[in-house]
Amino acid sequence: MEFYNNIATTLSKKGINLTVGTIYDLMAIWKSWYRGNVNDFHYYTEVVCGRSTQCERLTMNMPKKLCEDLTKLLWTEKTRIDLSNKNATKKLWEVLDSKENDFTVNLPIFIEKMLALGNGATVEYKNENGNTIIDYIDGDVIIPYKFTNGYITGMITISRFIDDKGKRKIYYTHITYHEYVDGKYLKLNEVYKSNTDTTLGKLLNFNDIFPNVKESEVVITKNPYFQIWRPNLANNFDTNSPMGISIYANSIDRFKSLDTKYDSFYNEFVLGKKRILVDQSAMKAQMTTDEQGNQRLVQYFDKNDRVYVGINADMKEPVKEIDFNIRKDEHIDSINADLNWLSENVGLGSNYYKFDGAGTKTATEVISENSQAFRTKEHYQIIINACVEDLVKAVCELEGIKTNKITITPDDSIIEDKNAEMTRAQLEVTQGLRSKKSYLMDIKGMSEDEAEEELQKIQEEKMSNQETFGFTSNTETGEEE
Repeated sequence: MEFYNNIATTLSKKGINLTVGTIYDLMAIWKSWYRGNVNDFHYYTEVVCGRSTQCERLTMNMPKKLCEDLTKLLWTEKTRIDLSNKNATKKLWEVLDSKENDFTVNLPIFIEKMLALGNGATVEYKNENGNTIIDYIDGDVIIPYKFTNGYITGMITISRFIDDKGKRKIYYTHITYHEYVDGKYLKLNEVYKSNTDTTLGKLLNFNDIFPNVKESEVVITKNPYFQIWRPNLANNFDTNSPMGISIYANSIDRFKSLDTKYDSFYNEFVLGKKRILVDQSAMKAQMTTDEQGNQRLVQYFDKNDRVYVGINADMKEPVKEIDFNIRKDEHIDSINADLNWLSENVGLGSNYYKFDGAGTKTATEVISENSQAFRTKEHYQIIINACVEDLVKAVCELEGIKTNKITITPDDSIIEDKNAEMTRAQLEVTQGLRSKKSYLMDIKGMSEDEAEEELQKIQEEKMSNQETFGFTSNTETGEEE
């Protein structure tokens, strides 16, 4: 945060007032949860037998899982972008999926990180070889300075590199201004040099460091060559900021609860494993004489076998087995309760995730059109499609591609009407491609116990009807007579 404040102070002297606030501290927190390694939570000190022990808490890494799954709802390799004619569409995709841009691969990755940090930006430009380039920029290196009602018209992007001089390091900061006003896109590059990583330092001549890059340019255009991406959520941490928030910004407590219970589940098996208590006297080596009359010490217990625990106590028997009961079901039920709360809180609806003791998975491969997950997808799709459309307009202008229409067709293969899903499942049961038990669990939403109970009732009613109408079962052939 000190570095961002130093940038703001330095640029304010030039009349550039950056919007910093506390959002970058928050992004650092969201980023650590996305990484799955939060220093002040996953590493802790515990007192064991009067001694402090450093411990590491296991994680389910649900922040990344949430971002991955929501990204799959918003954008996949099957999502189509079409222009007004086939030739224009072909030229567009040649640029988008060029080696430098790799749009099909990079955009979903960019969206995933944007959902985690709450912000991201794309910038389009021509490089020194005349190729159109798309930069995918993480949210924690963009700072706005002009905006109206949340629409950002001026921002800076930051990149840093270090020149290692042995014992001394020199930090270079490349700042690029992007501004769109009155049909003009303005771009200005600056580079600073500092001896510390927390200050911006001295302004240098830009072309001395980057001789092949234009220091500034102005383009007359109807389309800005940059786009700001963020989830379609209100910023409840800084209501005056134009910056977005992570999709899980208000779910940190639930992550802590989940990881605490998951770590406890793991420790249940570590601490609850079978042990055999052995009196210390029984573990001592005994002197024996072999058939040749030679004497040697014999250890009857393997001291390296961790199942044996030697104790000094007044035991009535020299060896005693202790086998603890593992609280498997209690942990699984508790974790699933937290997963339901979490998925509901981020807009995916309850029962979207299921923990079965081995791992977390989505409860279903398809979502119905009236589900909360579908409505969340549509809600976020508004900003995603708007940003993609502006990006395509910029690329078309840079490449001279003429089009009067841009059509974005999302991948709806995972969206299925509930009735169609039920009909398909019934057909699979009839054809022997699906069990009745899985049908009751997946389609009817029953638990495993409820499904087994329901199938038992169906079988009992079937047997009762056979007896009522005089049918008997041939036990040898298994056929009805």
